[in-house]
Amino acid sequence: MLRKPGICQKPVITLYETPAYAACGTAVGIEPTGVPENGGVADEILFGWQYEVLEENNAFYKIRTHYGYEGWIAAEEYVPLESVGGAGVCYDAQNSGCAMQLFQVCQNIADVLEAERVQARRITTLYAGSLIWAEKDSALGDSSAAARLLQPGWRRVFLPDGMGGLRDGYMRSRFLEPCQGQEQWRKWVTQRPTVLTERIDAVSQSEPKEQEDADALRLEEAFRESIVQTAYSYLGTQYRWGGKTACGIDCSGLAFMSYFRNGILIWRDAAIKEGYPVHEIPIEQAKPGDLLFFPGHVAIYLGNGKIIHATGHPESSCVTVNSLWEGEPGYREDLKNSLCAAGSIF
Repeated sequence: MLRKPGICQKPVITLYETPAYAACGTAVGIEPTGVPENGGVADEILFGWQYEVLEENNAFYKIRTHYGYEGWIAAEEYVPLESVGGAGVCYDAQNSGCAMQLFQVCQNIADVLEAERVQARRITTLYAGSLIWAEKDSALGDSSAAARLLQPGWRRVFLPDGMGGLRDGYMRSRFLEPCQGQEQWRKWVTQRPTVLTERIDAVSQSEPKEQEDADALRLEEAFRESIVQTAYSYLGTQYRWGGKTACGIDCSGLAFMSYFRNGILIWRDAAIKEGYPVHEIPIEQAKPGDLLFFPGHVAIYLGNGKIIHATGHPESSCVTVNSLWEGEPGYREDLKNSLCAAGSIF
């Protein structure tokens, strides 16, 4: 049971290492007017992500995210989970009678509009990985007023109205994909990736050994390719310490979001941490989608000596592709010489 559960109801909230910092800005895209006196940016959480409050210190709360990371936010940014959507009904993923379904934003930057037309007023802007409740597919064909037919290509979503209820908004359907409830996500912190292993287990119970191995390999290859393509979607994004969005992202943020958007929770920092699904493997066994670790840095391996990573290196300072093989375009000798570990969920 969470001690004091909360939920992020801004496009992004910055977490800091210490509680000592000036008042936060409230407008979308506006950073705090001051910086921490004794600690910098630790992380970012996105719209719809849950957390628990661990400690209160005057105007600041220490929180633990649903993926186990800790940091400080301004007390004014805390939104009680039970206050959103009225008695938590809309946020109960197990409530089969609810006409809503939890979706993940799969577009790097996506607007929520007041109506299903591009000319409508923008309510807010969300980033890839954000969680939002939207109308279930089964309700879209309902002829009732509450579930009226939408214009093709749009989905009705639900935002808090600030008074304990919800207001309608509209997003492009292709910017959203269904996801499992956050209770399931918390289990991923301490278990092997359930989506892959459950599907592989199902194959093993119904297929001959040779077919089982082939199907399991196809699942693994498809997952690896999805990790790589998700990382590529951030290509060119500026480097931002602690960032996790297309507005700015850091090295472990890129690794985290590439896995998170594919249903796997890994540790937020550039390290292999016990209790999370990534485990160390011999560097020479790394395959596309695996992680390569350097002192204070992490990259996603693409194969053939290439990596994609968010780097603050002065020659790029963005998400870019480099090579660890001498003579190849984008060769980084410093990274080749400092490569210290590889990690995989397989």
